[in-house]
Amino acid sequence: MPRENAATKGRRYLVEGRVILTDVGEGYVRANVRGEGAMYHTAYSSGTWSCTCPAVRDCAHIRALKCCTAPEPELSR
Repeated sequence: MPRENAATKGRRYLVEGRVILTDVGEGYVRANVRGEGAMYHTAYSSGTWSCTCPAVRDCAHIRALKCCTAPEPELSR
């Protein structure tokens, strides 16, 4: 069986109910995402995504949060 990439794993986490939104406001969102054996804190604020997991990049936890989040689009002038 091939290894899951971060995008596939993130969608699976969302479908399996592993994403718990903890705080949502204008321009930010915070959530806990249960990975494989641990809970990680993820967030979006000021155009930046963050996660407490040890992944260097392409984190499945952030991918899961992105699946249920729509940051404000840039307004056209």
